[in-house]
Amino acid sequence: MIYLNGGDDLNMVLHKVEEAGGRVVMPKTYINQEVGYFAIFIDSQGNKLALHSKN
Repeated sequence: MIYLNGGDDLNMVLHKVEEAGGRVVMPKTYINQEVGYFAIFIDSQGNKLALHSKN
């Protein structure tokens, strides 16, 4: 799985996924203070991708 930089707030990117024809399969999820957050989505072509951010 490819992890992409989600910027300052994953929710900003996740809101654009569905508008672009994708589907969020795991919303912004806290890992821990050191690592931050991640989310998983499927793009409009069926590729599974993940996002990561510290905040």
